[in-house]
Amino acid sequence: MSEDDLGSVVEFTNSVLEHGGLDLTATVESGEDGPRLQIRGDDVALLLGHNAELLDALEYLGNRVLNRLSGEEGRLSFDSGTYRARRERELRLMAEKAAEKVRSTRVPFSFDPMNANERRIIHLSLSQDPSVRTESRGDGDNRKLIIYPA
Repeated sequence: MSEDDLGSVVEFTNSVLEHGGLDLTATVESGEDGPRLQIRGDDVALLLGHNAELLDALEYLGNRVLNRLSGEEGRLSFDSGTYRARRERELRLMAEKAAEKVRSTRVPFSFDPMNANERRIIHLSLSQDPSVRTESRGDGDNRKLIIYPA
């Protein structure tokens, strides 16, 4: 992805935020895995509310814009502070606690519905554990992850 394409995604995102009446600003920062769009401002609580649905929606739209501009399937991560890293740690901890419960009770554990990225984090965090297996079930917004004893 080019610098011009990234700049266009930032402009688009800032336009959406401004038209939404939100006191938030998007900028590009370099991260370990490449560029990341960082959103900051007084309305961060609105951005991250309801499991960061607004942040996820902006990321989806931003990536659609990026893919149209560049003509290739790129992936730009959107974040606010360290929200994504904190959420990943939280999901890994939840996965381990649920796996402990499944190992001790031998009863499957079902998480509430979550997005594909969050399900992926849990699948990966338990993929090397031979005592449990994971599976996603359901459709669309109701897709959940279930941990079963192996």
